[in-house]
Amino acid sequence: MPISSTLAARLGTGPARAPAPARWSPYARSSVPEPQGGRGGAKASRPPLRLDPATARLLGPAQKVEPSGSRRRPEPAAPGAASAAPAGRSRGGEMTSPEPVLKPKPDAVYDTPPVEKRRCIGGGGFVFLCALAGHTEAISGISVPRCSDKLYSGSVDGSVRVWDRNSGKCVDVIKMGGKVGCMITHGPWVFIGIPKSVEAWNTQTGTKLSLQGPSGLVCSMTVTDGMLFAGTGDGRIMAWKFPSKQSNMEPVSILTGHQRAVISLSISATRLYSSSLDKTIKVWDLMTLKCVQTLSEHKAAVTSVLCWDEKLLSCSLDKTVKLWTLSESGNLQVKYTHAEEHGT
Repeated sequence: MPISSTLAARLGTGPARAPAPARWSPYARSSVPEPQGGRGGAKASRPPLRLDPATARLLGPAQKVEPSGSRRRPEPAAPGAASAAPAGRSRGGEMTSPEPVLKPKPDAVYDTPPVEKRRCIGGGGFVFLCALAGHTEAISGISVPRCSDKLYSGSVDGSVRVWDRNSGKCVDVIKMGGKVGCMITHGPWVFIGIPKSVEAWNTQTGTKLSLQGPSGLVCSMTVTDGMLFAGTGDGRIMAWKFPSKQSNMEPVSILTGHQRAVISLSISATRLYSSSLDKTIKVWDLMTLKCVQTLSEHKAAVTSVLCWDEKLLSCSLDKTVKLWTLSESGNLQVKYTHAEEHGT
């Protein structure tokens, strides 16, 4: 008796009907039949789940599972053994999620650097040691003489403090009788600019000199071979032959030309440069001590000058820094101007 097509399809005989598309489920088992033999027989590894395109994009590419630091390290595989199953295969009917991969950092990288390294970070090699507290007003100069274990600081509070460089403690306080306008070091000498004089101390021999001549506060100083220059609040520059055995020395020359305080001095091989609150820079010949050029390009007080070779840098309260170079005629001219608006 012939079997109907419907009954034949149910019994598995007759022409096979195309299976309906399966719906994806994270709990679905593989449709590949397991080999016979029950629990005692070897089971073939199950293939990865086939995901629809939308789900595959959400889950991303499969990754190999590497052991985390909190789990027992797996035993090394024997030569020729199969590699571990990729992440994302079903295990006991559940999906396995890939674990984060922990990569060891190189020995030279520190999350928290040692103390000695941490203190130098961002300092360009400088290390903060301590704060020297004691002055009651602004500090106007610091000197570290050659071959000395002391540091000298001068202040507008009228005192010079002497600090031990090893302990950071103040070992002496010297009253100057007036505010300290500036302080510089030359070899073992410390020069202190105060109203109406420059005090010179030799830290090796103990010699003390008082250089007379200024009529007001000494605001700036510089030293070249055999000559000390001091800019004063009344616009003059005093020049002394130095060193000398005289206890009270008078200036050998007085350079005039500025209208207001001379607040910065700088020396090259043949020139002395002075800047002033009168907005100008003057160039002086060191042989004749005569002014050979006046630079008037700044629009406000020129607070500092710095020279090297035949070039000059100047900065001003007009918010500019100017670079000066020699022209063919031998005079300085502005080569470049950097304004604060350019960004720093």
